[in-house]
Amino acid sequence: MTPTRKLFSVDADSVTFTGELGEMTVMPGHIAMVTALRPGPLTLKVAGGTEIYAVGSGIAQIDQGLVSILAESAERSNEIDITRAEAARVAAEKALKEQSSYDSTFAETQASLARATTRLTLGR
Repeated sequence: MTPTRKLFSVDADSVTFTGELGEMTVMPGHIAMVTALRPGPLTLKVAGGTEIYAVGSGIAQIDQGLVSILAESAERSNEIDITRAEAARVAAEKALKEQSSYDSTFAETQASLARATTRLTLGR
């Protein structure tokens, strides 16, 4: 789910995403937990195939066999606008060159670059 839309609600065999400590895969019977969601791919293995999404920062909650993903942004890999993603990557790289790690927007700019890079990787 994003601030603007609910992308999916499915029974999945596994959900893989980039969490606070790196990539993690959740399968049935996983312990309950909450983790920060980092920009990256989110992969759903469902009956009949695999669905891949590019997601931004957010939160992943696992509880009683249910995985809830609340992300700032998310889009299916086949919906990614490569031109827009490339423009976002260029803008983020330019902004990072002009900022220092002490700037209040530095972490947000890094997240923007990570989102754009993920979108480019998945959209091609």
